[in-house]
Amino acid sequence: MKKIIFCVYCLLISGWVLHGENLKPFGQDFFSSVSLGGLDAGRIIPEKYYLGPGDQIEISVWGVIEQKYQTEIDREGNILIPRLGKITLTGKNLTQAKKYVQGLFNKTYRNVDVELILNKPRLISVFVMGEVKKPGTYTVNPSSSVLEVLALAGGVRERGSLRKISVMGRDGSKKEIDLYPVFFGGVLPDITFQLEDVIYVPLGSQFVSISGAVRRPAVYEILDGLNLQTLVEFAGGVLPDADLQRIAVIRNDRISGRRIIDIFPQKDPDVLKNFQLEDGDEVEVSYISKDILDFVVIEGTIRNPGRYQWKPGMNVSDIIKETDLLPETLEEKAEIIRETRSGTREILQFSLVEAVKKVRDVQLNPRDKIIVRSKDRPLKKVRITGEIRFPAEYVISSGETLSSLIDRAGGFTSQAYLPATIFTRVSIRQRQQQELEKFIIEKQTTLEKEAGRTESEEEKALIEKGKTLLQQLAQTSVTGRVVVRLEPWDKFKGSNSDILLEDGDAIHIPARPTVVSVAGEVNHPANILFRPGAAADYYIEKAGSFTKNADIKNIFVVRVDGTANRNLKEIEPGDVIIVGFLAKDRPGKILKDIIQMLYYAKMIII
Repeated sequence: MKKIIFCVYCLLISGWVLHGENLKPFGQDFFSSVSLGGLDAGRIIPEKYYLGPGDQIEISVWGVIEQKYQTEIDREGNILIPRLGKITLTGKNLTQAKKYVQGLFNKTYRNVDVELILNKPRLISVFVMGEVKKPGTYTVNPSSSVLEVLALAGGVRERGSLRKISVMGRDGSKKEIDLYPVFFGGVLPDITFQLEDVIYVPLGSQFVSISGAVRRPAVYEILDGLNLQTLVEFAGGVLPDADLQRIAVIRNDRISGRRIIDIFPQKDPDVLKNFQLEDGDEVEVSYISKDILDFVVIEGTIRNPGRYQWKPGMNVSDIIKETDLLPETLEEKAEIIRETRSGTREILQFSLVEAVKKVRDVQLNPRDKIIVRSKDRPLKKVRITGEIRFPAEYVISSGETLSSLIDRAGGFTSQAYLPATIFTRVSIRQRQQQELEKFIIEKQTTLEKEAGRTESEEEKALIEKGKTLLQQLAQTSVTGRVVVRLEPWDKFKGSNSDILLEDGDAIHIPARPTVVSVAGEVNHPANILFRPGAAADYYIEKAGSFTKNADIKNIFVVRVDGTANRNLKEIEPGDVIIVGFLAKDRPGKILKDIIQMLYYAKMIII
């Protein structure tokens, strides 16, 4: 029983992380996750269990006599106890059987106590029919749950009903079961299976779907009279960022075709309870727009740069005071970058000191950006993009750190994958470019010397390969990447890794990658879907394995954070596995070394 409840709980939890792009019928995942490690093992048998032929029981007697009897109920439903004779137990539940056997012993012996327990329940055959994946006959315990029996049959098909399952007995009895209450935290149906019972799963007759900003988007089966409020409750309720100003219901109309019905919960609190759903309805709960409209931004040489709430009638003097001006602030001239209704931007120049002193104040619009310049030096700007709440170009002050910029940009989104952070710097890029150009010139000179010396066709082929690699290197753009590790974020601020920003720095926070790349000497360089726990050889095999020129002793991994190592056992999403080129041993060893050096340089340039 605990295993069943745990699986139901896992089903509900797993539903919370879905986002509705590919909606599945609610409850289907349960049958693929339930464990059926022996339906008759380790089970607590309820007192209501009715005994029958094949049940193995144990009767313990103590008092004036002490005796233990282990026996099995025969085909006629009886057991045989010395001095008591045949005792009929079929048709009695455990509680009734204990009371009955106690009475029989009391007629023969005085002052005795009797205990009856079921050692091993009988196994019976039941039929599972209808919309299940593997209909047929199954051997089960009479106290098995209907969920376990359906799981034995492979689970319910997508169009099968989870709410009108029938259990029919040989005596003509019929019980209808709705599994939804179980999935929503209720108790399992009170059923004891009998020999040759039929469990029948019909086609579901009515389905609706709900997607978007709900905790458990899915396709739900409905019975007559389901309202929109109940469907939202089925879906676990709405998410915090659900837009409840409007909910859209797409309905199939046989006369006019598909149409949209708009529901406005904030205007009418009772509309969810009053709106009745129909078969085929598709409910869409939108997310609140991530765009923030009512704010203004101050950047530059100012004491408190950042984002501020915009209010109607707000002026520059409302958010910039005389105490905010620094000694190096250019007071005579500042700029406002403003978005127009057409989507273009305009630049308005004004006197900052006059605005602050309210001599000639300037009224602000939503999303205005105020740029305050320095007397002595131009503004320093950096750009931050990706999974950040407010990606944009920011003006930085002297001594500003990376953590300060991230805080100003609103922090990370829930999709941010910090190990893959890409930080690039102009000065590093310039230095890398100079080093690359110097490297190319040196190797070009060496290859030309070798070309004039050699007469070997093999070495001539190597020289041509080297020239091709040099051309590819010359066309490669270096990025100036600097390795930064933002994890753990709570310990990053103020640490040695929290570097000072420079003008032109760029930071990109990507979402979690889903692939591992394989490059170099493999037959089919490719991006392979990440597989947890898989080592490098798995991805190399998926990329067509090694070419004949592969240097299998020189395989390395460029990690998602920009570092590289030879740990081929631990591969993470976003990593790049590089298989090196092996120039075969031949007289021109210097030439061979140059070719390999060029190859690796081409592979690791970022």
